[in-house]
Amino acid sequence: MAIPRRKLVVITGLSGSGKSSLAFDTLYADGQRRYVESLSSYARQFLGRMDKPDVDNISGISPAIAIEQKVKTRNPRSTVGTSTEVYEYLKLLFARIGKTYSPVSGRQVKRHRVSDVTAFILSLPENTDVLIYAPIKTENGRTLQQKLQVLLQQGFSRVMSRGKVQRMEEVLEKISGKTQPKDCFLVIDRIRVLHNESDLEARMADSVQTAFYEGDGYLKISYEKEGKQQTADFSH
Repeated sequence: MAIPRRKLVVITGLSGSGKSSLAFDTLYADGQRRYVESLSSYARQFLGRMDKPDVDNISGISPAIAIEQKVKTRNPRSTVGTSTEVYEYLKLLFARIGKTYSPVSGRQVKRHRVSDVTAFILSLPENTDVLIYAPIKTENGRTLQQKLQVLLQQGFSRVMSRGKVQRMEEVLEKISGKTQPKDCFLVIDRIRVLHNESDLEARMADSVQTAFYEGDGYLKISYEKEGKQQTADFSH
């Protein structure tokens, strides 16, 4: 068995499978025993002596500290993390270094900045047509019809419905009060990638910012690559 050093290692398994025996009776016991043996005879008398684990060989082990769960309060939810006050710090650590993956697409979920989206668009080949659109979010009990009417008054003119870009007036005539928002996306802008156009990046940044706002932090980009339609999702 090889256990990496300077890593966060979790030992898990069924009850009675030997988790505590490995962690406390083997790894901790040998690490503590070797550490005590490195001290002077005077210092050793103040430390408890631990028996050598019943193993053939252990190499490369570091001095060890063990913290066991001891229920000293009446709170049954008390854990080693809460008792040692490291729980909140561990939450921050996992939030910072952890990676979140979508259970639907399997892709890594990232927080994107406006500059990340514009850089992605500018990385596409010259003359690529790009469509920027956002999911339509209904609020305050509004139906999709009512939301589209509000968006129309705000100056938006097109939506993507069933994979096709259509004028908002045409969609309003077809949909019913039971049509769900997931069936429609708000078209924010249509852009052709021209790397020599000086105003393109500023226009894209404005459109991306609008898409993030209207889509409640989410947007989609549609473009053609090698004759096939591709989409990219971004979250803010």
